[in-house]
Amino acid sequence: MLEPLHYDIGRMCKESYGGKDGYTPKILDSDILEGIKPPLLKIPFDSPRELAEYLLEVNRGKLQGTLELEDCTLKYLIVNLGKHLDLLDTLLRDKPDLVIIGDGRRLIKRRELVELIRRIRASISPNSAIYFPTALPWEIPLLVYLGVDYFDYSSAYYYGSLGYYFTKNRMILKEGDREEIVNHNIEVISQVLMETRYCIREGMLRNLVEETTVSDPYLRANYRRYEPDLRNIPLSKGRKIIVTIDETQIPEVKKYIERARNYELFTDTLVLLPCSSKKPYSRSKSHRYFISAINSSGLPVEEIVITSPYAIVPRALEGVVNYDIPVTGRWSLEEVEFINRELDNLLKRGREKFQHLKIVAHLPDHYLEIVRDTCEKYGDLIVTSRGNPLSPESLKTLRDTLRELKESCGIEERDLKKLRRMQILHNYRELSKFQFGKNFIPEDVIVKGEVKKFFIKRDGRLIQICSISPETGLYVLTYQGGKLLGRVNWVEVNFKVKKGSLFPPGFVDCDENISVRDEVVIFYEDEVVGVGRAILNGSEMKKAEKGKLVNVRHVAN
Repeated sequence: MLEPLHYDIGRMCKESYGGKDGYTPKILDSDILEGIKPPLLKIPFDSPRELAEYLLEVNRGKLQGTLELEDCTLKYLIVNLGKHLDLLDTLLRDKPDLVIIGDGRRLIKRRELVELIRRIRASISPNSAIYFPTALPWEIPLLVYLGVDYFDYSSAYYYGSLGYYFTKNRMILKEGDREEIVNHNIEVISQVLMETRYCIREGMLRNLVEETTVSDPYLRANYRRYEPDLRNIPLSKGRKIIVTIDETQIPEVKKYIERARNYELFTDTLVLLPCSSKKPYSRSKSHRYFISAINSSGLPVEEIVITSPYAIVPRALEGVVNYDIPVTGRWSLEEVEFINRELDNLLKRGREKFQHLKIVAHLPDHYLEIVRDTCEKYGDLIVTSRGNPLSPESLKTLRDTLRELKESCGIEERDLKKLRRMQILHNYRELSKFQFGKNFIPEDVIVKGEVKKFFIKRDGRLIQICSISPETGLYVLTYQGGKLLGRVNWVEVNFKVKKGSLFPPGFVDCDENISVRDEVVIFYEDEVVGVGRAILNGSEMKKAEKGKLVNVRHVAN
């Protein structure tokens, strides 16, 4: 029925039935709506289990049906279980093409809604759709975020006939021609669906959900309750994410933190720096000053940026974070706890490796006051900023302090140069571990160009293994890079792939942990035959029956 194209927790799909060429989320076509025959007996939400089971058995023949369309037969299922969601499993065995939420108005403000849609989406094919009748405009973005694909105009007709005039966020009782109000309400729903599709394509669906739920405590509660499948967002979106509220809980931050917690320090000397509005930080004016002062000292250090909402960002990982956040100069209690928890984890792991740390805090006062206690637990805290970290006095203090630390190390200059080269390799390897959970960058790698391209020398020839995408800050593999990486983010096929797209008939199996837009390594008969980029997450690939699974970029000669 559907072929998924874009994921941003919620998804955008292309219709693949009856000659349709529309894109969800959208209004369900009238030829399908007219063919659905609902059961006569509805299960009340708070009904006792015995009654729910009895009514479910009475309704069973009416809950499922088939629709004969122009070029296919669609199986539909109406879900009406009251609060007894565990009864759902018995209904989903026949793999419906369309699942209809039969008690939407009662569910929309209840916690059971989140669990119901999660269970349905986890059980059905990614090619199957979920339809939520009677949705109001401000409910649509959240429902799409949860996994719904189809809607209708019934709320526009019903409330319009009563004189209620829709806006994006509420309804207003208004005098006027009822037919005009209905037509206006239909247009508002259409506009919300259009905006929702746009936000999915642009990676901004979460922002739209925040906008439309903030005025309704029940919708907001369901937004906060929902724990999305992090495989349905890319590791790095390649565009700026906007962070306004609930900063430490958003999926993009959760996914980053899961990986960044395994970051390994290169040296026992850390420099803590404030964030900047420009990303990557190293391209900002302030960080160019910081980097110049650090490099002039000649001492290899671990640069760690303190920030919200990402807590801590090592210089090696700065390319994968790109965000905007309102800056007030004040930290919330949640931000303070979050930053210190992640900083504590980093410093604890560092002390386990080096026994003792030297922590140089080149931070404004309002940064320093929130991290001082955590830093002092793990080593010598040296404060180099004098109010403004960018003042000439502060920069000189930073440079002089690092020079003193270098002299106290007693390491010869040629060994320091070797250490600096090793640190560059270390940073590339930590990025690899962040992205793949494994280092695949060899010791003898050769890096060329402003847009970093990575080569190895074999039989006197340079062979490219990967590059770093300027948009995402992540590695883009070549076939040779896939061979080095091995069975990570693997997809197994039943033929030798060519450049293009992989579809379900050629698919055998895959790593369930693959996320959308992950780099994948393609295997045929235990041999690497290509690399590409995932369109679906690993779990969805296994259930897909049609549509693209992987864009195959590079294959064996």
